[in-house]
Amino acid sequence: MTALRLLDRGVGLVIEAFGLVAGAVIAFMALAISAEVLVRALGLPAFGWTLELSEYGLLVVGFLGAPWVLRHSDHIRVDVVLRSASPRGRHWMLLLANGISALACFVLAWYATVAAAEAQARGALLFKHLVIPQWWILAILPVGVALLGFEFVARIARRLAGRPPPQEDELGEAVL
Repeated sequence: MTALRLLDRGVGLVIEAFGLVAGAVIAFMALAISAEVLVRALGLPAFGWTLELSEYGLLVVGFLGAPWVLRHSDHIRVDVVLRSASPRGRHWMLLLANGISALACFVLAWYATVAAAEAQARGALLFKHLVIPQWWILAILPVGVALLGFEFVARIARRLAGRPPPQEDELGEAVL
């Protein structure tokens, strides 16, 4: 097994794990919000932390769930230009798009890492219902966008090796 395939497999396992984490966070948010509504309906005092944890949960779901969605090609894709291109043109456009996307993700990951490190160095805290270090929240961003970047690189490698994801070459139906 080549080093690139081994890396793809390892990154894939991490992405799958974070996909499960994102699903668990969605389930937790649904249960917590439902419990909060029930408690309020019974006239009991609200938990107070539900909204805040749901805000953080949305960040986790968005940034740690996005690589999973990309890996499974379950994202929305506008393929108007791809439809008019030849298979060879489509191949090169997808390589270019994946390359630009990977580069953008790695740049974002760098700046997000810097922001999280600065927040950690400053000892910045988030004061809401809960008081937590700001870098805990900011650290989610570089992890998620770096994994997206690695998945875009893996897509390039798979395409160059002649085994692109089947969904990547499919064109959706035109909707008027």
